[in-house]
Amino acid sequence: MKHMPTLAEVMTAFPVHVTEDVSLITAVALMSEHGCHHLPVMDEHRVVGILGAEEIKLAQSPGHGLDNAAGLTAGDLCQRRFAQVDLHTRLDVVLQGMAQDGRNAVIVLKQDRLAGILTSQDACRYFALWLRKEFLGDDDPGVA
Repeated sequence: MKHMPTLAEVMTAFPVHVTEDVSLITAVALMSEHGCHHLPVMDEHRVVGILGAEEIKLAQSPGHGLDNAAGLTAGDLCQRRFAQVDLHTRLDVVLQGMAQDGRNAVIVLKQDRLAGILTSQDACRYFALWLRKEFLGDDDPGVA
């Protein structure tokens, strides 16, 4: 019988995160430095939002009305309505929910504390590995 991957195997564990009062400029720098597209936004130990690359691009776009984007914080732009799941939720259930709701990230909690984030990039990266393993095998010369 094949092994169903767990959420913990696919998610980004202990993700870089910011507090609500962190400047947008600092948040963008962190995202660039760590190569991520989403940052959990925290108030103490509680996740209060997700700041995504989409929100940042929108804030920086000309004519958007946010001419002073430099004065904005992560809390100003983060999505306050976001999905969160328990670490022990089955991966297939989480992925199906993301697809149905059109979400590209969910917060993963363990005992109500931030444990990770699962993004569409995480899912694609894992699926690519699975495809290589399933169809190419370990001894395929095309596998890097």
